[in-house]
Amino acid sequence: YRTWIFSLLMGTCLLITSGFSLYLGNIFPSEMDYLRCAAGSCIPSAVVSFAIARNKINVIPNFQILFVSTFAVTTTCLIWFGCKLVLNPSAININFNLILLILLEIFMATTVIISARSTEDCCMRKKNTAHDNTIVLSNVSFPTRILKSYSVIEVIIGISSVFGGIIALNMDVLVAGPYLSVTFFWILVACFPSAIASHVAAEYPSKCLVEVLIAISSVTSPLLFTASAYLSFSIMQVVDIFKNYPPAVKQSYDVLLLLLMLMLLIQACLTIGTVIQCVNYKTKMKLHDSSWTASQVKKQEYRTTEVSNNTLKDFDKDKAWKAVVVQMAQ
Repeated sequence: YRTWIFSLLMGTCLLITSGFSLYLGNIFPSEMDYLRCAAGSCIPSAVVSFAIARNKINVIPNFQILFVSTFAVTTTCLIWFGCKLVLNPSAININFNLILLILLEIFMATTVIISARSTEDCCMRKKNTAHDNTIVLSNVSFPTRILKSYSVIEVIIGISSVFGGIIALNMDVLVAGPYLSVTFFWILVACFPSAIASHVAAEYPSKCLVEVLIAISSVTSPLLFTASAYLSFSIMQVVDIFKNYPPAVKQSYDVLLLLLMLMLLIQACLTIGTVIQCVNYKTKMKLHDSSWTASQVKKQEYRTTEVSNNTLKDFDKDKAWKAVVVQMAQ
């Protein structure tokens, strides 16, 4: 129940704070771009928190890489804010946006600490109770079709987005006041390792490949959400197109940025969905198959045996040395 309460509370707080940060970052798009990035990076952690609350087993340690990568992005945004404040202190409102940024940092730091200190003992209890109640689990199947469809969509959207980013960079020369946001299109390339890993894991599901897929998707998902939140300023600029018709080159550039944002958002959602699917499969396999936890048990037994043997050897040496000293004294 503590895991459920913590996950539900943390997910709600992250969503509310991210929503306010995203709204405030779009009011002043050029001055508060760091706030949009921080708000976007915390969205995967909020989604994962609700997924943890739905699960009856403690799966917080499985999302630790996602929490750490999100915390790294929010820390980078905080440093970004400090650099902007030093360069131009009068151009930035440091009241409400600083509070939101510090709140996001505190929430993510708390989540990282909790994920590092939490254990999966309740998973073992659940396993024992399931055996005691003679509940026979059905064969756990890897979500092959889902991950294959995710990988195909990610590759198609990724290729389209890379070409769109190249076009945006070329159009950036024609637009007065170039946007830094188009340089984020290289993050779109991050979808390809995740797509390849998910396709390989769907063909040959194993413990190692599932762990690798969780790690890759956990790193790329906050980056993709960050880039899509950074490009969210194009929404209001596209709405302004209807006020000034026909569209100019500048307005066509804004439409292209909006399309890039939508493609980034789709990729980010698919990546976080991959993480949740893999963690659910890993949890079911731990309940069903003891080989997923056998390696850890063997390591602990080996360490215990090694420590006991070393202690026994040290004890024997000490005893023998005392016997030698006694004999010499006699």
